[in-house]
Amino acid sequence: MDIFEILDELEQELEMAKKVPLSSKIITEKELLLDYIDRIRGELPEEMRQAKWVAKERDRIIDEAQAEAEEMKKEAKHKVMIMAQESEFVKEAKRQSEEIITGAYSIAHEVKSGANKYADEVLASIESKLQRTLSIVEGGRSELRERSPKKEVNVVEDEE
Repeated sequence: MDIFEILDELEQELEMAKKVPLSSKIITEKELLLDYIDRIRGELPEEMRQAKWVAKERDRIIDEAQAEAEEMKKEAKHKVMIMAQESEFVKEAKRQSEEIITGAYSIAHEVKSGANKYADEVLASIESKLQRTLSIVEGGRSELRERSPKKEVNVVEDEE
């Protein structure tokens, strides 16, 4: 069940609660409200775990891209050494190795940039959801505080 469904249920429960006559207050069970709060808390960690997973996944992709770039660099150096052994191909080998190394770094940079962009988009989405959820929870708590009985009641008697 998603957090917004739980909040909708809570809202419906509050709307259906018995009303105190001649006031805007309602009567509801404390345990019921605490149960809703626990269920909401139970939903929040999943999105936080998702954010952590996204960060780890981004790091893994970056590491893979760097390892791939290093492997391509090794291959390029190996090709250069082989070509260098053949004297007539030395100049061509240097040019090709530089091209391969440049290409490898370019690919690694693109993969790293893409991974960062993807991770940022996912984290921004999760942040937005969490902010909306927090706003809803704060609004609900505020409404509950407004509805809770006041500590002091002043009674004014009519002197007629």
